[in-house]
Amino acid sequence: MSSPVAPVAPRVANTPSASDARAVKLRKAASEFESLLVKQMLKESKIAGDEKANGYADMAVDAMASAVEKGGGFGLIRCIEAAIEPSSRRSAATNGTMKR
Repeated sequence: MSSPVAPVAPRVANTPSASDARAVKLRKAASEFESLLVKQMLKESKIAGDEKANGYADMAVDAMASAVEKGGGFGLIRCIEAAIEPSSRRSAATNGTMKR
């Protein structure tokens, strides 16, 4: 009577690859950059009023920036990803970390 042979290495189901992790990191960084840019633009536009005259200007800017982000932002996330992704592929290929 023979018993089935167990695999040498355990199976790993649905583990994210290095490129998936890199894409998630890139999206997060692009999203954070867009968020900072939106807040800075709103702050500089003085759309919420003068900071010295109105103590609530920062809260108003944060609320408006949050609304812009929830509405999809300016679309910079996709542009940033498109600009950075090809260069990250090139650097991964030169470092030997790119899957073939």
